[in-house]
Amino acid sequence: MKTIKSVNVGSFALYGAVLAAFWTFVFGLYYWILEWIFGAQSWFIDMNLGNLTVFSLYAFGLVFLRALLAALGGALAGLVIALGYNAVAGMMGGLKVNVE
Repeated sequence: MKTIKSVNVGSFALYGAVLAAFWTFVFGLYYWILEWIFGAQSWFIDMNLGNLTVFSLYAFGLVFLRALLAALGGALAGLVIALGYNAVAGMMGGLKVNVE
């Protein structure tokens, strides 16, 4: 039986940032592709390739920007969770884990 008395705050912040950014990017890419096929970016609505390319790439850039903003929130959430765990584990003596 091992006891986890504290966790690395930096690792939790990094994990939170990576998870939030990854899933935000995956869902954003999914909806960007749906919009590109069926929505306002659809190639068969307006055959003006210049407007299609500018709007499409601008929307794709916003997917990246949203993922970066979500990463900041995920890092903050990971930081708060790690600090909370360390505070509680310091008072309670840690979490006992049975490792086999």
